[in-house]
Amino acid sequence: MPGDPTLVPWAGERRGHASLREFFELVFTVAEPLAFDIHGMATLGDTVLIPGRFAYRYHRSGQVLDDEFVLKITVRDGLVTSYRIFEDSLRLARAYLGEAAPVLSAEVA
Repeated sequence: MPGDPTLVPWAGERRGHASLREFFELVFTVAEPLAFDIHGMATLGDTVLIPGRFAYRYHRSGQVLDDEFVLKITVRDGLVTSYRIFEDSLRLARAYLGEAAPVLSAEVA
């Protein structure tokens, strides 16, 4: 997951089985899952794209994040060789840290 691991502990690049296991353990330790929906799947050669939606309540802040994502998984010789999630990582970090998102004005100067 893109982001700064000093702000969001599960952010950053990970490699290997143990690291991926640690990623999911961290996510489920700091947040209560509320929803996880998959909206289909597309295969492009050895790459699978999976759009979806998740919602979590972060224990630290009490804030709920309801967001969309796309998973990009590469499979070679029956093994996952790459897993990447595309999501609004800034919004996620703000919800985890308890920071309010900036309000954008509809007015143009």
